[in-house]
This record gives sequence, C-alpha cells and structure tokens, in this order.
Amino acid sequence: MESDVSMLKDYLPLIGAVIGGLLVIVGGLASNTWLEYIRERKIGRTLALAFKAEVQALLAIIEERGYIEGLRKAKAHIEATGKFQAYQVRAQNKHFSVFEANVGQIGILKPPLAELLFRFYSQAKSILEGMERFDEFDPATVDPMVAIAAYDEVLGIFEDTVAVGNRIIKEVSRYYL
Repeated sequence: MESDVSMLKDYLPLIGAVIGGLLVIVGGLASNTWLEYIRERKIGRTLALAFKAEVQALLAIIEERGYIEGLRKAKAHIEATGKFQAYQVRAQNKHFSVFEANVGQIGILKPPLAELLFRFYSQAKSILEGMERFDEFDPATVDPMVAIAAYDEVLGIFEDTVAVGNRIIKEVSRYYL
C-alpha cells in the first residue's frame, strides 16, 4: 500500500501537467468558439441592418413614385377603353447593391430572414422583367385581355414584394436592434 502511495506521488506532477494541458486546450477552444460567435453575431447584425436600409429605401421609392397605383390606373384604363396603355418604370438592378455585394453571407442571418431576403430580391427582379414586357407590347396589336393579365401578374408580385419587404424590416428590428 505504501508503495502504491509512493508511486502515485511520483506521477502527481505528470497527472497535474496532463490535467493542466487539457484545461488549456478546452479553455482555448471555448474562447475561440466564443470569439467566433461574437464576431458572427456582429457581422450578422451589420448585414441585417444594411439589408433593412436597402429594403426600406426600395419600399420608399415604390411608394413615392406611386408604382403600384400607376399600374392599377393603366390596367383600369385598358378595362375601361379596351385600348392598351403602357406603364413604364425606369429602374435597374443597381438598386440592389447591398444584396449583390453580400448574397454569399445571407446564410449567417437568423431564420426566416435569409429566405425573406431571397424572396424579396427575386420578386423585385421579376417585377423589372415584367415591366420590360410592357415596352415590348405593340399598342396597335396587343390583345387587351393579355395586357390586363400581364398587369394583374405584375401587380400581384408587386404587392407581395412590398408585404415581404415590410416583414423583413420587422424581422430585422425584432432580432437585430
């Protein structure tokens, strides 16, 4: 028994070194993990706020320029007269600079924000494509019913995109402010 105690005394420095080494490794991993978590959280917040600002700006442009109301009036004109009236929106994808610069980082945002952002920007691009179709219609030959259906389609996407944009703003405010 005494030899067991004496043997244990010989190994105490080794046991202490092993335990100390394990604590250093665990502590290092924990601190690195914590620092990475804090860094990603900060990047996520910055990214979310940038998206919120861009979406707010796009929604303000839609409202101030009266795009949805203009589409409704053009559609109503066709319904009332049976004659095509083009409604033109001059916008380009350059309004999506935050999205295009950060699309690869959207995955670090909290759900459902990433999904909403993809939906918002996909629909916004679809609206631009839909508006280009109106430029291609020949007023002399276009079927008024085809034009009305095209206006209905773009209006539906436009209204949903505005609703998604407002939800994005709420989600960012809820999780990142």
